Amino acid sequence: MKPKTPRRDVTTFRNQFMNLARRLRREAHADDRSWVRLQLLGSIERAGNAATPTMLGESESMRSSNLAAALRELEADGLIVRTPDAEDRRKVRVRLTRMGQEALHDNAARRERWLAEAIDRCLTKEEQALLFKAGELLNRVASFEGTDAGR
Repeated sequence: MKPKTPRRDVTTFRNQFMNLARRLRREAHADDRSWVRLQLLGSIERAGNAATPTMLGESESMRSSNLAAALRELEADGLIVRTPDAEDRRKVRVRLTRMGQEALHDNAARRERWLAEAIDRCLTKEEQALLFKAGELLNRVASFEGTDAGR
């Protein structure tokens, strides 16, 4: 089935969305290596005490060797701890340390301050309401589990 939404509109939207994503990444003051670290810290936090290297690799689309190196670095920096699973000693659980939580939250707060200021200065109250409604729509699109239509 061919999509009903014009491809040009989808391409324009994707580019606009990615412009914002790139800007938020710049506001994080992160290079590629530190951005991966921030993404991993966020995934670990979202998983709570249930995070495992396998789960993290899948959620971040990382090869096991790259993930292992990143986890070693995060652990050496005191941002995470890895402990054997209480029920299955072959598994490892990954969780944030207090320092890891602070690093993640401080970075998110910096990006949110920039975003709040940009929204306040660039958009009217009506546009702000529309933007926040669009955020709800973006969550619905992001949760779509359809197949890759391009293949």
